[in-house]
Parts: sequence; C-alpha cells; structure tokens
Amino acid sequence: MDLDQMDQRGVFYVSRLKLNNKIYKKNPAPEYFKDGSIKKQTEYILLDLEEIMNDMQPGETLEIPNAYIGRDKKLPARVILYRLTEEQVKKRRKDQAYKEKKKGMTYSERSKRLTEINTYITNIPWELVPKEQVHDLYSLRWQVEILFKTWKSIFKIDHCKDIKNERMGCYLYGQLIAIFLCSSTMFRMRELLLRKKRKELSEYKAFYMIQSYFLLIHQSIQENTQELSKILIRLFYLIEKNGRKSHRYEKKTVFDILGVVYDYTKKTVKAA
Repeated sequence: MDLDQMDQRGVFYVSRLKLNNKIYKKNPAPEYFKDGSIKKQTEYILLDLEEIMNDMQPGETLEIPNAYIGRDKKLPARVILYRLTEEQVKKRRKDQAYKEKKKGMTYSERSKRLTEINTYITNIPWELVPKEQVHDLYSLRWQVEILFKTWKSIFKIDHCKDIKNERMGCYLYGQLIAIFLCSSTMFRMRELLLRKKRKELSEYKAFYMIQSYFLLIHQSIQENTQELSKILIRLFYLIEKNGRKSHRYEKKTVFDILGVVYDYTKKTVKAA
C-alpha cells in the first residue's frame, strides 16, 4: 500500500477513502486458540459506515479513533467522516445521475446511500491538524488540478515540436519563467481583491488575462517604472471586472485554508 510506505518514510498524507475500502477497530475481546494465539477473524471489528452516518448531523465532522484500513494488511490511520450539507448532497446526487445516464456508470445502492458523507484518512497527528481542518486541507487538491490545466491549456507546455535538446531546454525554461511570473502576479492580485473588495478571483481567467498582457508588460519594463505601474493597474481593474468566479459558494476560500496550512507549518516547526 502506497500510504503505508509514505507513513514508514515519515511523510504526511491526507487522502479520501473509496467506499469499497473497509474500516476496522481492534476487538477488545477477541477469541483465542488453546495455544494462546489469537483467532485472526476475531482480532478486528468491521465498522458500519451507514450506521455511523445516520447518527451524524449535516455539516458535522466525526473522527474514528484507533482505526485500521484494509481487508488483509491493516493500516493504522486517523479516519475522519464529514457529513455533507443538504445542498452538497443534492449536487452530488445530480452528478451521479448524470454519470449514470451519460457515461453508462452504475452506482451500487450502498454507494448511493453513502453519498452523504466523505471519508478521509490521514497520518497527521491530531494535535497538529484537528479533525475539523482535514476536509479543508483535502479540498486544496483542486489547486493542483487548476495549475496543471493552466500549464497545458494556456501555456501549452505539453506540446512541443521535434527540436534539438538545447532548444527544448530553452523553450521549457522560458515557459516555466512565464508561469512563475504569471502565478506571482495572479496570487498577489487575487489576495488584494479578496482582502480589500471581498471578491473571489478565478485562477484560470486571471492566468489567461495576465498571460495576454505579457508583451505590454515587457515593453513597459524597457521604458520606465511609471509605465509598468500603469499597465499593472490597468490589468488589475480588468481582472476585477472580468476575472471573478462564475459561481459563488458560501465556503472557505483558498486563502482561508492556506491560513490553516500556515498555522500547521508553524506548529510543525515548533515541534521539531
């Protein structure tokens, strides 16, 4: 198991558990053979996720202490259950219905019943990351997906002509520098819009607009600092007007969650 190897190497992980995985707890009263060895089938108790889910309230987070994952080799891990809100459940069931109709997928009745919860496993100590923050930390994975999407869709980094290695190196480094400049500018403007005007920026839209301004920014740098400031201010107002997210959800922003990550990092440094 990859997670087991990560744990042995001292690497922290947060992962969402698939519904076909089993969750166990150690049996406090297992059965033994006459020679004193434990009966393997009585060592662990299988947990009923549906029963646990039915006792939870929408939006509630519950941690199962001293849990074990896996049918054969048992992986000790923190197991955190998050019960979705009514709005989140409706959206997930709508997505399931779409996949069943359009993509020919078939969900089992158990999977449909368990759509109301997310199950996460992690080896991060609870004193560093409380159970209430695990769901938010896991949601940051979409930032990685957005990053790859912009690299491929806007900067075309996955497409290259058949050229010499030297030219390939120049092309790759050039694209990475452009991505770095674009990311730095986007992150700063995104933070300013959220902090000063309470507007949430779409990463993808902002990337596209900033990349389209690269030529103007390059020309203004060759002139003077004042001209560069004018271009950046014009770009900021353009992003404010056209770069907001299409849908606004009542949830934590990336900066809120990154604050959680920052607090966790400080705790880790102090613990070390």
